[in-house]
Parts: sequence; structure tokens; C-alpha cells
Amino acid sequence: MTLQTARFKNIEVIINPAAGSNEPILNTLHDVFKDYDVDWNVSLTKRADDGAKLAKAALERGVDLVAAYGGDGTLLDVAIGMMGTKLPMAFLPGGTANALAAEMGLPNTLAEAARVIVAPEVEIRTIDMGRVGEDYFLLRVGTGLVANFSAAVNREMKDKYGLMAYFIGGLQALTNPAKAIYKLIIDGKVQSEVEAVALLISNGNATGGGAANLPLSPYIKIDDGLLDVFALRGDLNSILGVVGNITAIEGLATNLDHWQGSIIQVDANLPQLMYGDGEEEPISQTPCTIEVLAGVLQVVVLPSATI
Repeated sequence: MTLQTARFKNIEVIINPAAGSNEPILNTLHDVFKDYDVDWNVSLTKRADDGAKLAKAALERGVDLVAAYGGDGTLLDVAIGMMGTKLPMAFLPGGTANALAAEMGLPNTLAEAARVIVAPEVEIRTIDMGRVGEDYFLLRVGTGLVANFSAAVNREMKDKYGLMAYFIGGLQALTNPAKAIYKLIIDGKVQSEVEAVALLISNGNATGGGAANLPLSPYIKIDDGLLDVFALRGDLNSILGVVGNITAIEGLATNLDHWQGSIIQVDANLPQLMYGDGEEEPISQTPCTIEVLAGVLQVVVLPSATI
């Protein structure tokens, strides 16, 4: 049998075996790759930060593509090992919401996403990442109600309820949301102080949820070299708007105070925990500085993708 030509010949696939629901990962990848002239290897994560280490080791071995299978946390971990290099990364969705796959315009199934890697029309795009202190994010960080939401949607809930865990977490976060007075300095310019139940600093637009995925805002672009800052005030309509976006409930409009910048300094009258990319543990707290790292990651997409 004549093998089909693929752009990437030496592929490293980094897999988080604990991510998402059980599926025959290796069988699926084999069924896709067997018809192409590619050599692919698999490595497994066992603990936090393994993804970055495995990505760097693969680069040293001379691969020309690193693909990551898992949830958004796993994809971020691998991206940390890939950022600043000239080699591309591919996202293989294996989590619950798969917001990063949606951000890249990728299919929500492993088989279809793997076919993107070997598609003859595959393209490489450059995207931004964000940093808070020594921690990184691809999509967004947030405080207040956003932090309560992230803390509520833990691994046990995801395993038990799947995508519905995000809906349940959103309802729990709505219970007596506390307000804080935030002071923002954006690119060196002091903004007006704002009272809000949450602050959201976003690099990416997707909220996850498969076919029902909704964009958070038309202003957000993951490749524009800017972060988008949203303040969520305590009125019911704005709260329902954010929860509606996160849980993919249509018809709940989000109307938030909005700023853009590359360096965001955040302080509050009371210390606020900062959560990143839906993780269960906080990565920082106020006061803190959030900055965009423009164009540091190369990603594989189809030409039709709008990111």
C-alpha cells in the first residue's frame, strides 16, 4: 500500500491518561496515522508539569511536531514546554469542555483532530499566551465569581457529571457572590476603580462545550497581542450572562465593563485569588501583574479556522 504524504514526518504525542472519559487513544491514533508516511511516538504524563518536560525532551530528539492529548490543563502544560520555539504544537481534545480545541477551530473528537495533523492543507498559526508571575495561561485568568466557579468544578465533579459539572459549578458560584473594589493599571495608565463580583482577564475567546461552544466576546482574539479585561458587576443580568456563556446556555447576553492592554496590574481592597484556565487551584492572588506573551506559540490548524 502506498502511504499518503504528510507535512510532519516525526510526531511526538504526549498523553494524559487520566484526562476525560475512557477511549481507545492508541487505537484511534493508529487508525488515523497508519495511512501516512509518519513516524509517531507516545509519552505519558504522570504528574503536574510532566507535559512541559516531555515536550522539551521530544524537541531535543528532533521531532517536527508535538501533539498533546488531554484536557485544557494538559494542553497548557505542553504548550509551556513549546513556547518560544519554532516548532508547532497540535491540540488533541481529551478533556471535558475542550475550550482550547474550540479556540483553534478544531473538531471535538480525537480521531477528527488527529486527521487535522496529517491533512494536506494543514497550516501553522502563531498565537499568544499569558503570564501571571511564574505561571502561564492560554485562555484566561479570573478572580471573585470566576474563582468560585473554578474551585467548584473539580475533577470529581467532571468525572461524575461530565459537561454538566460546569453548569452545576456556575449555579454554586452564584450563591452570595462577594464584591471587591478593583484598581486596574493597564499599560501604565490608571483606570477608574470598579466594584465587581469578578474580574476576568482573557487571552482566548472559547468557553468550551463542544458543538454548543459560545464565544465570550467578539473583541477577544488569541493572536492580537492583547489581553481583554472584563469587570463583572453584581447585577443579575450580567451574572447570568457570564454563566450562560460558560455553560453554553443561549439567549443570556453578556454586558461587561471592558478594557484591553498588554500589561495588566490588578489590586483589590481585599486580597483576591486568581485562577487560570479553569484549574482547581489558584495560581496567584492580588496584587499581581498579568502580561501577554505575543506570538510565542506555533499551533496547527486548518485553513478554515478563525482564531
